[in-house]
Amino acid sequence: MQRYKLWSLVVLLGLLVTGPAAPAFADQQEVTRAETLKIAIPAQITDPTNLNIYAAGSDRSATGLHQFIYEYFFYNNLQTGEFIPWLAESYEYSTDNTSMTVKLRDGVTWSDGQPFTADDVVFTYELLAKNPGMGNSAEVTKAVKSVEKVDSLNVKINLITGNPRFHLNREAFPAVGIWGALTILPKHIWEKEADPLTFKNSDPVGTGPYRVRDASQNGVTLERRDDWWGTKVFEVTPAPRFVQFTFVGDEQNVALALSNNDLDAAWIGLLSAGTFQQVTAQNPNVRAWTQELPFAWPDPCPRGLMINNDNPPFDKPEVRQALSHLIDRQAVVDLAYEGTTTPAWNIWPEYDGNIPYSEAIADIHEQYPIDTFDPARAEELLASVGLQPSDITVRYVVNADNVEEQKNSQVIADQLTAAGINVEVQPLTGNANADARLKGDFDMTQQPFCPGYPVENLELFHSKYYVPLGESAPWFERNSFRYNNPEFDALVDQMLALPPDATDQILPVFHDAMAIWYRDLPIIPLVETPALVPFNFTYWEGWPTSEDPWNMPVTWWATTGLVVTGYPDPATGEWVGGLEPAGG
Repeated sequence: MQRYKLWSLVVLLGLLVTGPAAPAFADQQEVTRAETLKIAIPAQITDPTNLNIYAAGSDRSATGLHQFIYEYFFYNNLQTGEFIPWLAESYEYSTDNTSMTVKLRDGVTWSDGQPFTADDVVFTYELLAKNPGMGNSAEVTKAVKSVEKVDSLNVKINLITGNPRFHLNREAFPAVGIWGALTILPKHIWEKEADPLTFKNSDPVGTGPYRVRDASQNGVTLERRDDWWGTKVFEVTPAPRFVQFTFVGDEQNVALALSNNDLDAAWIGLLSAGTFQQVTAQNPNVRAWTQELPFAWPDPCPRGLMINNDNPPFDKPEVRQALSHLIDRQAVVDLAYEGTTTPAWNIWPEYDGNIPYSEAIADIHEQYPIDTFDPARAEELLASVGLQPSDITVRYVVNADNVEEQKNSQVIADQLTAAGINVEVQPLTGNANADARLKGDFDMTQQPFCPGYPVENLELFHSKYYVPLGESAPWFERNSFRYNNPEFDALVDQMLALPPDATDQILPVFHDAMAIWYRDLPIIPLVETPALVPFNFTYWEGWPTSEDPWNMPVTWWATTGLVVTGYPDPATGEWVGGLEPAGG
């Protein structure tokens, strides 16, 4: 206790000396703590007057734009596997999957009282197509041929090619999976602006349950709309009257604010495991996804080690498998992550909705236990292709701007070196780091693998993204590791041609594709990605946890809105979750 009191005093002094001032409000007395949901963000807001969700320099997460001001057609609850209708009620593809008709929900209005209609949808898609500088423009023009108004509540989206999985394309369709999605804009506001990129939209009109009350570099305060359409349609009112996204300073300042009940939640990455445990020792109302280690919820983007499949001797599957067996993942978890994650044996997170896919390949995992630390097996594999560990030199490119990668590289390089592998760690920053990864100028490097859906994750390995060494790959996950297998491609194409709910048809093909994938092992799965997100139950109850995993515990994703309000069960209509006042 004495040690903690001293620690708290030091932190408090640091806050008084260096911590930023809280946002000031003209009628601060009206913003009462018991009515306010307070969320810590990692940095100050560069331009709090720029709330244009499509403009460069705008921060859609730290300002609450995509959580509470705007809303989306559908929300994909990755934790449960539910696809939740919201601004839209349903969608239907044409028989050849070259178009889809979306039925919008009746009764939705913008915050200025104007109805939300198909006109807004058509306008937004056309605006994005005409303005390549806007976010989402490139994905829209790549996937969408045209958008037509059928009537005020129905809109038809014509696709460039048939795609029964278009509704999962968050970059080109307003359905939130990971983080955010394409955002529909109010036509009656934006059509008056000559340049959609210079329009700051400082007082945004959205359909969400909150409006902007105040914004400064140190934070944004949102105020609940009593005229929110959801209150009438769903008969639900969000419990917090105010939501504040606030920058309180560094890790110790965040810890002190949580300990003193001045915060209700904090973004990913703001607290280390040690600091989190100090907080919970002082304030038992603060907890994370689990009560014990690893504490963290698995983020949708597991970490993998990209291996350059075009660089000898790493062009041999046996060498890639040997490297995998030389990595002690539990040591990486313990030393680099302080125990806040778990080893990974695949490239998608182990959510409830993904369990059928993991179960379908249990036999393959048994045949290829690539996540097992087994130096003897590694030597056998190398010997089978005429190599010894000392014959291999690994140029390990590390992002010097990423603390996680630096910690991991120290552990992994030591392990490989201890096995006799020659390891050359090459820290790179900025454009040099990006160029090396995209152009294949590496033997090994670390990479998150999104988007969290097993089939879409396998598409990242498709040779349609393959380019020769020296040319830039389409993106870091999109085959910058130069894997090329036509047999694997054909199976991925079969899965992509099936609707995502055709699980019985997908799983046999998926099994065959994964048999090839594990045999070839184009990249090495490393660990699940920890999202250590603290929640304070002092003022608000109902946060999702491992004991009550009704939603994803994220405060920077657009799905945060549903964490606060809850949602109707897509199957039964029964209301699920939502925050409530503690003890209320």
